Amino acid sequence: MEIHGGDVARDPELEKGLATHDGNVFDGDVLAKDLERVLRFYRAHGYYEATVRAARVVREGAHSVRVELDIDPGPAVRVIRLEIAGLAHLPDTALAREAARAVELGVGQPLVEKRLHEDARAIEQALADAGYAFVKVVERADVSIAKRAAHVTYRVEPGPKAVFGAFTLEGTGPFDASIVRSTVGLERGQSYSRDDLEAAKRRLFALGVFSSVDIVPDLRHPESGEVPLRVVLTAGATRSLYLGAAFEQDSVLARAGLRLGWESRNFLGGLRRFSANLTPNLIFYPLATDDVPIKVLGSVSSTFRLEQPAFLEARTTGFAQTGLSVYPVLYSDFHAGDNIIGFQEVKGGAGVERAFSRDKLRVRPSYNAQLSFPFMYLGDKPAGLDKVFVLYPEIVGEADFRDNPLDPRAGAYFRLALQVAGYVGGDTDDVRLEPELRFYAKFSESVSLGYRAELGLLLPRRCNGHPSRGCYGDSLTNATTANATDPNVVRDQQLLLFRGFYSGGATSNRGYNFREVGPHGTLGFLVPSNVNCAVPSPPDQCAQPLGGLTLWEQSLELRLILSELVGLVFFLDASDLTRETVDFRLNFPHLSAGSGFRLRTPVGAARFDLGVRVPYMQEVGKPHLPPTEGEPGTFLGAPLAFHFGLGEAF
Repeated sequence: MEIHGGDVARDPELEKGLATHDGNVFDGDVLAKDLERVLRFYRAHGYYEATVRAARVVREGAHSVRVELDIDPGPAVRVIRLEIAGLAHLPDTALAREAARAVELGVGQPLVEKRLHEDARAIEQALADAGYAFVKVVERADVSIAKRAAHVTYRVEPGPKAVFGAFTLEGTGPFDASIVRSTVGLERGQSYSRDDLEAAKRRLFALGVFSSVDIVPDLRHPESGEVPLRVVLTAGATRSLYLGAAFEQDSVLARAGLRLGWESRNFLGGLRRFSANLTPNLIFYPLATDDVPIKVLGSVSSTFRLEQPAFLEARTTGFAQTGLSVYPVLYSDFHAGDNIIGFQEVKGGAGVERAFSRDKLRVRPSYNAQLSFPFMYLGDKPAGLDKVFVLYPEIVGEADFRDNPLDPRAGAYFRLALQVAGYVGGDTDDVRLEPELRFYAKFSESVSLGYRAELGLLLPRRCNGHPSRGCYGDSLTNATTANATDPNVVRDQQLLLFRGFYSGGATSNRGYNFREVGPHGTLGFLVPSNVNCAVPSPPDQCAQPLGGLTLWEQSLELRLILSELVGLVFFLDASDLTRETVDFRLNFPHLSAGSGFRLRTPVGAARFDLGVRVPYMQEVGKPHLPPTEGEPGTFLGAPLAFHFGLGEAF
């Protein structure tokens, strides 16, 4: 079925309201009713004089027809006057302006009935969030079809300000009612807010033990100034068993695995949440090297996490977690004779998480430990390669104002992570700071723009030629003169592997493979067995990513929704990584441009991105990067990289 007739015909809501669809049995009576629905839809969008110019049923093959509707929308009835009555009496002029800004219908626009009603509810929402629980807004449009004009009025009755009253719990079932009550987090005497009610519902759902949550305000007695609440709950299942598949591919490797998980959301009572998962993988590597056969490497990861809601106080969750993993460290440039290093790793941490400002802000302090034991998937273990023990407190702050964390189209997200490693134990002494921000702008239901910027600052305690416990980083600045096989250099580079920054890959700079951006040199623990990397000018085969101390990354992405299942993106990525602390270079943008395909699913987008490195914009004005920046990999001989995974890049 095809509908032609201005912008209204392209509104996806029009097709949803019709009974004549692809794949349905054609029925002339149903089509006649759909014609009426189409005209009603146009009138609801301000086109009161819309008419059907033509309706054609064209046979296509023996068993199918194509329905074509040609609509003449006619001139629109437009808003010539818009009034909001009742806001002038509010004592808070800033609130009155905020409520007025909630109205999106404007003078000169077509009179869209849905927008009219939504604007009235938006005014109510703005006032109800500020304590006006009993607010009522009556919307009215006086229409003159002859003049094609509408006079719109919103009549606002704020009512008295109110506070939350007492609340009752219904349906807690076998769960600890005191923790459920603490999770609600609404105190008697607290200023009334609909947003606070929604936040309380989200917190109750997040416990994972209720199949339905409803918070019903009692608005029958405005004279009391209090709004009692009924919290109505329906208990659900408390245990889950998960089985899934994992797949990832880029220009360098392919990874396939299984994910097994179990979760209890009332572990030993008290609404504690305990989860355990195991993910064994097979890694096929390298993919883009003709002279080396593909190797199959095994890896496995597991995590265990325990959470306690209402820990110490109502809005704080305590957590402890640990993980065990075995994995290889892989690079994009692999040749015959190269080593492949791996680690057996134990990680753990404990901390608390506290939500603020209707759960939009979160703070998560924790103390963490990581113990990693090296081994060789391929080659002999070099001198200097040893276990690494890292101890660090960390504090993470997040502010999330996105409309949808899985598929953001509007809003903003901010994150700041600060780690201080060592000084009281462990093998590294440093300060690590990572701020990140993301902005999203929605231009229409199908078009949006996303922007991401991230910085990374690592301040290690430097050795200055005298290696001792906790110091590292000299191998970066002395990479051209240091002997890569010196055990002290190997140790220094190994510590950088765990604490340094890297750039390039599926969620970073997509014109590069994983870790390809930034300083390159000879890694002592990956020196090939058949190449002499100790000479003053080692061959290209010896160059590998070294990591860096200062990172910046930026991404700009245009997102298009073509249908409920399919989307496209066009992106620009830029990033740089340097050898010194607080050393930002703008003449090495490593600029990439590309596009991607999205298969939209309920759990996020299945993503395929293809990024191309822009000529003369890796180092500005130069055709090639210098040898100290490495030689990026190619795909089919072209300066590009591709990435496949699940979820948006940011």
